[in-house]
Amino acid sequence: MIVEYKNLEIEIIGGQDLNSANYGFEYPTALGIKSEFQPSSKHGIRITENGIEKCSALLLESGGATGISKNSFLIKNHRIYICCSDHIYSLNILDLSVNWRKKFDLATCFGIYEFQSDFLVHGELQVSRIDESGNEKWTFGARDIFVNPNGKDEFKIKGDQIELTDWDNNRYVLNADGIEL
Repeated sequence: MIVEYKNLEIEIIGGQDLNSANYGFEYPTALGIKSEFQPSSKHGIRITENGIEKCSALLLESGGATGISKNSFLIKNHRIYICCSDHIYSLNILDLSVNWRKKFDLATCFGIYEFQSDFLVHGELQVSRIDESGNEKWTFGARDIFVNPNGKDEFKIKGDQIELTDWDNNRYVLNADGIEL
């Protein structure tokens, strides 16, 4: 997937065949965390300007596998926020250095969305509201996972409310404070 941000082109790809030798940084190993696992998710990010690569990074995580979609990342205030397995990364857009990396679900994070002045993280087991610094404001879990086998949208934002549907088609409506209505 390629997106434009100001005068930059940002390419975000996923796949098990991505090789760290092709990227400037590898996370989490560049953060001093020993990577003794087989990653279930690999996401590559390349930033180019006028056709010249400025920086690149490879994200590796070992929770539930995730892919790249229009909702698995967002760009705001010169930062890219991206889901990789059970973690969310906040990276500086100009050099892909890490602002923070935090785990927001026990299984996997499917999407990150702007919500008021914060973000909502749609995980498999929970939905969390976080701020730009990755601080959790609230978390909501339900009777079953937030995946729906019947083709229904399991996660919707409507104004200041969040509508959720779990595997068993149980429906939940939360207010902006994460309280079920």
